[in-house]
Amino acid sequence: MEFIFFLKGIAIGFAMAVPVGPIGILCIRKTLTEGRLHGFVIGLGAATADLFYGSVAAFGLTFISDILISQKIWIRLVGGALLLFLGIKIFRALPTDPKIQIKNGGILK
Repeated sequence: MEFIFFLKGIAIGFAMAVPVGPIGILCIRKTLTEGRLHGFVIGLGAATADLFYGSVAAFGLTFISDILISQKIWIRLVGGALLLFLGIKIFRALPTDPKIQIKNGGILK
C-alpha cells in the first residue's frame, strides 16, 4: 500500500513540474537567443530558489519563515524596485528589426 502512495506522489510531482511557466519560458528564450550556458544558469537559479522554498516547506524551518515574514516589507520593496528597473530597461530598449521573409504559400507547400 505504501508503494502505491510513493508512485502516486511521483506522478503528482511530475504532473506539477510539467507545465511551462514564466521561468521555463525565460529559460527557453535565453537558451535560444544567448546559448546553452545562459539557459542553464537561469534554470540553475530557478532550481535553487525552488530548493530553498521547498526545504522551508518540507522541513518546517520556522526560523527562516520567521525571518522572511519579519522582513517582508524589505523583500517587497527590493522585489518591486527590481521589477520596476527591469520594466524601465525593457521599455527603453530599442526594438530589434528581424528580417522576416514571408513566402507565398501555405504550411503544406
